[in-house]
Amino acid sequence: MARADTLTASLVPIDRIGPSDRNAMWDLFASYYDAVCRERFDSDLVGKSHAFLLRARADGSVQGFSTIATFERRVQGRKVVGIFSGDTIVARAHWSQTALQRAFFVYVMEVKLRNPRVPVYWFLISKGYKTYLLLARNFPEYWPRWERATPAWQAAVLDDFARERFGAAWRPEQGLLKFERCEGRLKGGVAQIDDRARRLPEVRFFEERNPGHAQGDELCCLGRVDARLGVSYTLKLARKALGLGGRRT
Repeated sequence: MARADTLTASLVPIDRIGPSDRNAMWDLFASYYDAVCRERFDSDLVGKSHAFLLRARADGSVQGFSTIATFERRVQGRKVVGIFSGDTIVARAHWSQTALQRAFFVYVMEVKLRNPRVPVYWFLISKGYKTYLLLARNFPEYWPRWERATPAWQAAVLDDFARERFGAAWRPEQGLLKFERCEGRLKGGVAQIDDRARRLPEVRFFEERNPGHAQGDELCCLGRVDARLGVSYTLKLARKALGLGGRRT
């Protein structure tokens, strides 16, 4: 498994990503997802403002990416800022990397600093348990979660975000996106849930809430971006630097 420092992450405006990098992004994406097409991929890309590009330090090749967009909504008369992650993939050899997480953390905290008095949420849709675990392990406040029900306000925010962006595909009674035609599903073996993963209550919860994940159903989630996130993630990085480690699946 590659070491975390073998990749660099940079935030690039979508309109500054050249054809060769776009082709590399598509090739990587299509190698891990079924039921995807280049036209929809390009359309999704244009609908975002930026992308995190992960490059190999050795040769500068694209080894991963995540698209992103920030937006404002009014929910029950209150302004809310959302940060939406779109298509995301990292080459298998670099699944242990933390470059993307660190770059994303800096980005969301900068958004929060620009909106100190406004609630800021990461809006995440997840068809794979590893993505859901990334949320659960790094955000002190996230929803939905296994040990308690989503509060009314956060449920309203989630409903507004999902309804606005996905329309009829949003099934609020299930908390899922279900598309008439599959818009992408992970290839077999990429993120299958095994008995070892099921030891974690978060994974069992994800599987129960999103039984159709292997067919491309998406669980809609929120992560609160606030001072607690800044403190907890900074401490987590410090523990790793000191070799204290953390939980593993």
